[in-house]
Amino acid sequence: GEMLRQTDAFFADLLARTGPIREIIDSDHTFLNERTAQWIYQRQDVWGDAFQKVPAHPPHGGGMLTMPALMTATANGVYTSPIVRGVWMLESVLGTPPQPPPPNIQPLSPDLRGARTIREQLEAHRAQEACRVCHDQIDPLGFPFENFDELGLWRTVYRRPGQALSIDTASPLPDGQAVATIAELKRALLGREEQVARNLVVKMLPYASGRLLQGDDRGEVERIVRALSPGGYRLRDLVHLVAESPLVLPQ
Repeated sequence: GEMLRQTDAFFADLLARTGPIREIIDSDHTFLNERTAQWIYQRQDVWGDAFQKVPAHPPHGGGMLTMPALMTATANGVYTSPIVRGVWMLESVLGTPPQPPPPNIQPLSPDLRGARTIREQLEAHRAQEACRVCHDQIDPLGFPFENFDELGLWRTVYRRPGQALSIDTASPLPDGQAVATIAELKRALLGREEQVARNLVVKMLPYASGRLLQGDDRGEVERIVRALSPGGYRLRDLVHLVAESPLVLPQ
C-alpha cells in the first residue's frame, strides 16, 4: 500500500506535467513521505504522511526503477536474484524478453547457503554454453540492483548467520559498456530512451484496446514512436496517441 502510493504519486506527477519518459529511468526528484524516507531511504528531511516531491539523493536516486515497490516485486520476500531483476528489466522496461531456458538445465540455488555468492554460483552456471548466451543479456541488467535487498533497502553485503558476503554489482553490458553501479546502469539506459518508449507503447496499446497486439499492428506502434520523438518522448503525448489510435478507436 505505502510503496504503491509512492509509484502512483511519481507517475501521476510525470503525466500531469507532460514529463519525458526518460524520468521513469532517472530524475532529479522522487516522491517520499516521512515513513518511507526514514525507513527505506534513510533520510531525515521529509515529514508527514503525504507523499511529496523532493530532490533525489544517492544511493536510490530518482526515477522509478529503484523504488521499493519495484525492488520488492522483483524479489520473493526472502532473497534477491540478479536473474529475476535482469529478466524483469528485459521484459518490462526494454521489451526484449530473453529466450526460455533450455531443458535439463540445473537451476540455481538462490539462498546463498554456504559461502558462495550469487555471482559465484552464476559463474559456474555460465560455464554451460547454452546458459551463457542468455545470461550475457540478463545478468548485466540485474547485478547493479543487488545493492537493494528484498525490501528495497540499500546494502553493501549479503548478511548470513556468522558471515557477511561482499556484493559485487559490476557487470559490463553486452556492447562492452562498463556498468559497475546502479547510477551507471541508469545512465546507460537513458541512451535507450526510444526503446523504453516503444515498450511503453507496446504495453499500453493492448491495455487500451482490450486485445493482444497482432503482427500487423507493428506499423501502428512505430507510427506512435515516431510521433513521440519530436516532442522528446513525453508521457502525456504517449497516452494521447494511444487513446486516439485506430486500434483503440476504430475509424
